[in-house]
Amino acid sequence: MKFKALTVLITASLLTACGGGGSETSKETPPVTPPVVTLTKDQAMTQLLAAQADHYILPAYSALVDEADKLDAASISFCAYGSPSQDELAVLKSAWLDASKAWQFAKAVKMGPESEAFRHYRMQFWPDNNNAVSRGVASLLAAQVIDANAVASLQDGAQGLPALELLIFNTDEENALLTAQNKEDRCLAVMAIAANVKTIAMEILTGWQQQTTGFVNDFKNGTGDYDSKQAVLEDFVTNWFELIEVIKDNKLNDVKGTLLPGYPEKAEAHYSLSSLENIKVNLAALKAAYLAGDGYGFDEYLNDIHQNTSVNEKILAYFNELETLTNTIDKPLSQAVTIQENRNALSPLITKIEEFRLYLSTDFIQLTQLNPNFNSNDGD
Repeated sequence: MKFKALTVLITASLLTACGGGGSETSKETPPVTPPVVTLTKDQAMTQLLAAQADHYILPAYSALVDEADKLDAASISFCAYGSPSQDELAVLKSAWLDASKAWQFAKAVKMGPESEAFRHYRMQFWPDNNNAVSRGVASLLAAQVIDANAVASLQDGAQGLPALELLIFNTDEENALLTAQNKEDRCLAVMAIAANVKTIAMEILTGWQQQTTGFVNDFKNGTGDYDSKQAVLEDFVTNWFELIEVIKDNKLNDVKGTLLPGYPEKAEAHYSLSSLENIKVNLAALKAAYLAGDGYGFDEYLNDIHQNTSVNEKILAYFNELETLTNTIDKPLSQAVTIQENRNALSPLITKIEEFRLYLSTDFIQLTQLNPNFNSNDGD
């Protein structure tokens, strides 16, 4: 039947094309303009939240779990060597850097399972103004049994990526992973903390994506602790402002200071020399959160609901300018703040971040009528 119908259709089409069909004149069918689909604000928010969850948040946390798993495996592999070399240590360092990068990319979220059970601070206790990380590592090394249970029982500073950084990247001969007298205990500590980091990452992802009780359902629908989808967006955007403030104040201004040589020891990741890379990844994360990855982001939402493209164009221009400015700094941040030429390059970056935050807090917020808590910076 499908073949017969297709034959008739083709024959009719040929007759029409040749002027057949018994008619000397044929009327052209006017083009049909497809109807414009207009979204309500609620429908647009539904699409926006779903895209942010599916195209940024869940992929970011999934990547964190993957990299934490690789870090855990790398720690076990490293410590299995009787006398590991610099090459084996380099592999472990690379695994830590990848896990840290994945964590930095997820930092525009800080909602739901991540904010529960102190997971955010257990994963990364920073700024560390009280030497909690070094004290926590010392307590772990002094424990009779060094394992994941011992790590979980200690303060937040001993549990996450900064504690691992201190152990893995420390170059002081007495504390270095290859040369310290207690290097076996240090290896046990590395494996225990890496296992704990993996556990925290898995708890966050599982808490988001559980089939019936996962936080993703509340995030997408404005339920649970939220009374509306707008409340979810306001909470999400609040965390963007907090991260921007942390970048400007803690990650840059506190390290740069006002005079040479600055405070390089305050850099977020000064042992691994990855502090500037963290900032680049944070900015990429904010852009991914704004655009909802490759899904329905604020760029489309502003046009659909507010018929505005200029604010989106300005925000994207800020992201491009910030990327350019960070790329002009050719040294690790803890080194850059000690050199006047590099300090001069940091100043316009800090100024541009301030401008970006101001633009978001005025034009973007006024247009969207969202009401985030601007005073949300609790020190990260």
